Amino acid sequence: MAETNVAKDVIWPREDSDVLVRVVWLYVGQGSSILMLVADRDDYRSLLVDINLDEKNGGIDVPRLVHDLLGSVGLDVFVNTHPHDDHLRGVIELSDEVSIREVWHSGHVPGVKYRDSYDNLRKVIEKVRKSGGREVKLQGSRSAKGIGDAQCYVLAPAEYVDEEIGDEKPDERYKRIHEHCAVLRFGSGDKWVLVTGDSDRTAFKDHITDYHRERLQAVVLDASHHGSRDFFKEGEDDKDPYLDALQAISPEYVVISAPTAKESPHDHPHEDAVELYAEQVGEDSVLHTGDKRYCYICDIYRDGKYSGVYDDKGALAEEYCLGDKGLVPTTFPSKVDDRGMGG
Repeated sequence: MAETNVAKDVIWPREDSDVLVRVVWLYVGQGSSILMLVADRDDYRSLLVDINLDEKNGGIDVPRLVHDLLGSVGLDVFVNTHPHDDHLRGVIELSDEVSIREVWHSGHVPGVKYRDSYDNLRKVIEKVRKSGGREVKLQGSRSAKGIGDAQCYVLAPAEYVDEEIGDEKPDERYKRIHEHCAVLRFGSGDKWVLVTGDSDRTAFKDHITDYHRERLQAVVLDASHHGSRDFFKEGEDDKDPYLDALQAISPEYVVISAPTAKESPHDHPHEDAVELYAEQVGEDSVLHTGDKRYCYICDIYRDGKYSGVYDDKGALAEEYCLGDKGLVPTTFPSKVDDRGMGG
């Protein structure tokens, strides 16, 4: 009997599929990791946007999952939106499990608190370069870049924040990196997924929304900073939330990558932020990976339709759980055949 490969069964498109872009939000506890498969003629290019390993909250073992999915073929691109631990933890293990051909990153140098993770990123970049691969520093542009048969817009950072400033306080550097976090948009035509990393209110209000307004629309929004209110507010008591960016994006779904608020050291996702997202897309279309340890999947098709967002019923978290908090799925996820749902 053939050995079951859950990653392949859940994530890889069917041979007869016309999926142009498949986006998978992995449950990784207090952090973010988004896997993408982008059609390239008769095959797919693979991207992993950020990585986190969170055994305490039963997050997915991303390196093992990626190895099962891609094997000796390896990962085409690892993308780091910004060099903070919960978006980089596990990058060395990832490079040990699979080859990586390109690393895209924001160019930021973090403060001492996050320097270990940053040093690990540099080690992986050096390994990629020695094997003939590429390092790409991301910079916002009004032009799309082709990736396989789809497109990618880099909307931020508008300028690099990679220089060392000796007298900069840690909190200032932390906020500055979020302000200039990489923001990317993947898709084609009028169907896009917007990946926001930990970009905040200042990032969108001062740098992104007005400059990229006609490039912001997306059917699915990756909620900024694990559902933090700082996408909308300057603080918890702010009575005038900034909604212009969300309205310009005009998503039909919002996906939040975070454990439950009780498990999160930062109380992510914030209840007031979830309410604002729900006012835009409806309560049932705000999807939270930590709620049931589900991973969420969106397919954009070659004919311009898309699948909406569906879940894996917890299959990936059960198979690849780092700790003992995975949930046993009641049913194995089925492939989506109802093409055009939500589009």
